[in-house]
Amino acid sequence: MQQILNFLSELKENNNKEWFDQNRDRYQECRKKVLFLTEVIIHEAGKFDPEIGVQDPKNCVFRIFRDVRFSNDKTPYKTNMGSFIAKGGRKSVSAGYYLHIEPGASFVGGGSYCPPPDALKAIRTSDSARK
Repeated sequence: MQQILNFLSELKENNNKEWFDQNRDRYQECRKKVLFLTEVIIHEAGKFDPEIGVQDPKNCVFRIFRDVRFSNDKTPYKTNMGSFIAKGGRKSVSAGYYLHIEPGASFVGGGSYCPPPDALKAIRTSDSARK
């Protein structure tokens, strides 16, 4: 984990393509560690949440490249690594588990992010939401 945090700290200070290209091998090693950790979480969470099913960790881990097309901040890389573990992977609209790795701001969470209207209504009207 320290290797990932060190890489992300350095990336934050050097968020440019030239530095990233020079450190691409380090990034690939960190990505492998995040994929492994995601695989462990999939396996362990699957013991109590069968909805997850069998997942390929690559479908759960977010890419490090930022979409800068409509952003005032043109830094090309995210300074965190993360994965969303749910049926359907990172693009799922289902509730799931989120892993966020960032120096000084790492966390795990769960829930549903921007659910579509029918899913949001089901969440708001469920028995557990009223308790």
